[in-house]
Amino acid sequence: MTSTDFVGLVPAAGRGTRLSPLRYPKELLPIVYEPAEGGARLRPVAEYALESLARAGVGSAILVVAPWKLEVIGYLGDGRHLGVDVAYLFQEEARGLACALDLARGWTRGRHVVFAMPDTIFTPSDALTRLRGVYEETGADLALAVFPTRDAHRLGPVVTRGDRVRRVFDKPADPPVMNTWGAAIWTDAFADLLHEGLRETTGDSGDAGTTGTAGTAGTTAGEPVLGHYFDLAVRRGLRVHAVEFPDGSFQDVGTPLGVRRSVEGPSLLAVGP
Repeated sequence: MTSTDFVGLVPAAGRGTRLSPLRYPKELLPIVYEPAEGGARLRPVAEYALESLARAGVGSAILVVAPWKLEVIGYLGDGRHLGVDVAYLFQEEARGLACALDLARGWTRGRHVVFAMPDTIFTPSDALTRLRGVYEETGADLALAVFPTRDAHRLGPVVTRGDRVRRVFDKPADPPVMNTWGAAIWTDAFADLLHEGLRETTGDSGDAGTTGTAGTAGTTAGEPVLGHYFDLAVRRGLRVHAVEFPDGSFQDVGTPLGVRRSVEGPSLLAVGP
């Protein structure tokens, strides 16, 4: 597969309520460091996701943005300075991560989607490169990058057997494992499952099921949850593989706790390529 067979997908259309009352796109929080003359240079956290895509040989990416995130477009521009050509999709209202990803389905058709989040930091820095390698080797429909975390009850723990995914949970009160998915690659098969699952869930069919703390089927706090559809892919028989990084790290910087940890913990700071 070549770089043109893959497209990055980076959702940046959320309202950032977990960092309220911050009136600033969390994707531009300057908490990523790289070596520079005289010390270190601060960089917006969203650049980490885009450079990870470029490092994995992904030449183009789609960012899903919203009316209250126009500063993201102004700052990142066409992305070429980060090694990836960036285009933007406009989402009128915040409907959750899963819906933001589904919005891009018509634009990613026939390509392999590499999903990264613009408000997270993970190590190793070549995790997406290694995830792509396993994805290509196995012919997976969906491949998840899995990182250790102490916050599995707030994230999406993944139960594996060998390199195959058996269950995916969302914010379980009693996590079966102390890890979380942090990035993914998928084919049209998963994109179609997500699309149909969202239609069924929002139509209250209940097909998506629940794997964590949820309100209605396939939702948490009224929003469709992406982890439920990862789990649904397993139950529907799609080839779902995991690449685990037991010595890696993962930090969601979209919360006050995550911001503090990322600034205070050197092991969580991303270093430029």
